[in-house]
Amino acid sequence: MKGRTRKAVIIFLLFAVVLVAVFIGKKIIDISAANTNVMTSETVVSHQLEKSLLERTTLDTVRLSNKNKEKLSENNRILSKREFIGAFLGVRNNKLVYSWRNGYSNTSPNTSFNVNSSVLVGKYQTVLDQALLLSLVNRGDVKLTDELSKYDVSSGAVGRLTVKQLLRNESHLYVRKQSIATIQNPRNKEYSNTLFKKGKGGMTDWVTADTFIKRIVIARATSKSYESTFEQELTNKFGLSNTRFFNARQTYTSDVASYDKKIVNNTRVQSKKLVIKKRSLNGNTLRMSLADIVLSLNGIEKNRLFDSKYTQYFEDYIEQSGVGSLNENVFTYNGNVAGQALAIKSNLDTQSTVVLITNYSDSDVSLTKHLSQLYRIL
Repeated sequence: MKGRTRKAVIIFLLFAVVLVAVFIGKKIIDISAANTNVMTSETVVSHQLEKSLLERTTLDTVRLSNKNKEKLSENNRILSKREFIGAFLGVRNNKLVYSWRNGYSNTSPNTSFNVNSSVLVGKYQTVLDQALLLSLVNRGDVKLTDELSKYDVSSGAVGRLTVKQLLRNESHLYVRKQSIATIQNPRNKEYSNTLFKKGKGGMTDWVTADTFIKRIVIARATSKSYESTFEQELTNKFGLSNTRFFNARQTYTSDVASYDKKIVNNTRVQSKKLVIKKRSLNGNTLRMSLADIVLSLNGIEKNRLFDSKYTQYFEDYIEQSGVGSLNENVFTYNGNVAGQALAIKSNLDTQSTVVLITNYSDSDVSLTKHLSQLYRIL
């Protein structure tokens, strides 16, 4: 009798253990499925945008209502009449809504602008630097309270400045333009105490040093070069396919060339190509395609680099640095370098984005004016 009771108890306990295991297993599966769905949802959105941008590389897309089609046609007619040389695209709800181009991205050989045309982005690179440094703060590789001396930025003028102050543009430090190459040389491990100076604002041969100090911190924190970290943490993470740093010895068919003003028979022609020298880029050597510019903004807006608690640092940089403007979460950028101009207008909430570029130094077109018009049509 006792044997039967003991056997019944053992069977009951085994049954209970099985039930508990099944219950816990189901919970684990449910949690895993939930996490998978979240990740998949973000990935799908990203892939939708990427597919929309790259499914047709030619810049002749129009997906607008009849009323806005007419507005776009009128805008394009004016650009054609003024012989505008360049391209633009507009994205809304993760879809390419419209695009247009005129002239060549490079005449050797004749290459038309397309979504993969890689333009020099100038100071937009510094916007991405801010996001990249915030990503290192977000994951704990860099702390806001860290003093810059921790990252071997030991110039006397730096004093006890912190990463937090650097992110807030509070260093008020400047560097000579001719010293930029020294700062960004990954083999250079030491910096002169006279490299960074205060009170040099407004002097033509000095530029603000914040961006270059950020690049030093990024390199030191990751034990890699700034360029390698940029590629790994931003280019690869966002799936950017035509983003790279300027190299005078290596060019790609998608690289946009620059042209100086030349008029033949009252017509603008692209025959006077400019030689782009690295020193003329003032340290901002990044090239990005039209598609990659949109994808980078989308990735930042989706908090794929840093949590929303750091968003204010990103937005404050745009406002305080003078690189762009931010009005009701609409980011506007307009800059030019080495004969190439880039204009961006993007709603960081809805990801409605317009990117406009030109590689002709006298296009007789106000990029700011047409950027606003294109954004309203979007």
